[in-house]
Amino acid sequence: MGEERKNLMEKAYRQIKNMIFSQKLASGQKLIFRDLSQRLNMSKTPIMYALGRLEQEEIIRLEPNQGHFVKEIDLNEIEDLFVVREALEALAINFAIKKQTKEEIKKLEEQIRQHAKYKIPVYDRKKLLLDFNLHLQIASMSKNNVLFKQIRQIFERLFLRCRVERMDPARLAVSSLEHKQILTMMRKKDSSGAEKAIRNHVEAAKQSMILSISREDSLDTSSLFES
Repeated sequence: MGEERKNLMEKAYRQIKNMIFSQKLASGQKLIFRDLSQRLNMSKTPIMYALGRLEQEEIIRLEPNQGHFVKEIDLNEIEDLFVVREALEALAINFAIKKQTKEEIKKLEEQIRQHAKYKIPVYDRKKLLLDFNLHLQIASMSKNNVLFKQIRQIFERLFLRCRVERMDPARLAVSSLEHKQILTMMRKKDSSGAEKAIRNHVEAAKQSMILSISREDSLDTSSLFES
């Protein structure tokens, strides 16, 4: 495969993923080749590659004789993903405490500061990315590339398709305090304290997402009676 063609396929993959994250392609929406080709100014081949890759990552789904759709997220998937996320992040933070450097802790501290500094009344995509990146920083400090990739993939599956604006805004201030607590434990190299803090943090995030999905389902149901 030529380098130019490979780069084009990667570009298609990243652009379609970004369109899902930014809600330009909504959960449950059918993906039309012609429409994607026009919007991305690309031929069918790189788009087919991108959709196949996103299907493997379970971000989109293929329905026989119907086509590709952005995969909806449901409560069962949320529960399953958060169980794995909690286990992996607890493992990552233990590795990170053993292998952390002063420079890495300083970078994490700055990411936590930026997350807290960005004050908004309701969640938006920028806030989500700030949160995403600081958690990935902890994962990268584990020095385990497989662990890092699995945590990143779980974050993508959880947050690419959710309606972030419906997440509980009460978590905005609380999550920043929890991040600071995690950082304090990491600075002290308190593995048990850090693991407990990250597990509590992930559990609270799970409950917030479950609430947001429940709200979304409630709004969708009520709209049927309003029409």
